[in-house]
Amino acid sequence: MSQTLKKKENRRVRYTRLALRESLLAQMEKQPLNKITVTRVCETADVNRSTFYLYYKDVYDLMDSIQQELYEELDALVVKNSTILPSSDLLRRIYEVIYKNRDLARVVFGKYGDKELMKRITNIYRDQSIKEWKKLLQPLDAATLDYLYTFYTYTHIGVIEHWVTRNFHETPEQLAQLTNRLLTYGISPYISKG
Repeated sequence: MSQTLKKKENRRVRYTRLALRESLLAQMEKQPLNKITVTRVCETADVNRSTFYLYYKDVYDLMDSIQQELYEELDALVVKNSTILPSSDLLRRIYEVIYKNRDLARVVFGKYGDKELMKRITNIYRDQSIKEWKKLLQPLDAATLDYLYTFYTYTHIGVIEHWVTRNFHETPEQLAQLTNRLLTYGISPYISKG
């Protein structure tokens, strides 16, 4: 097969997968995954059912594939980070990935979202963080470190959820700076002394 033909085929495969992704996520904003059929996804995407089955077993497989792509992209960013708290730059890059995947983020944090994906994502950094924290925060026991990580991650998830539900009002850079300040200093800088 010639290079030109391969490029056309790869482009067509990417386009088909993107159309199926967009179709599924658009429908998930209105109804849960268990109510969505392959037929409906294909009709909306203008893709033949036999083509769908070349790539996916069912709508669950398609959704798993979409989520796995996001997970792998975030995992690649986070695994390289070995600081006690993520830097403003890392947060910005994470938010850029989420922003790029706005359609999926709206579904994950929407009425029919899959909160398990967020749990998987938060666990990417868990062991690494607790290991670093043990070195720096030696008097803290394992249970306290576990609570600290839970507090930290669920606070961060709440910030992301708020950002998504506000339709990404801030840029990834603005949100990264705000989140970094909040995670580092909490509300202390905002409390007036007196």
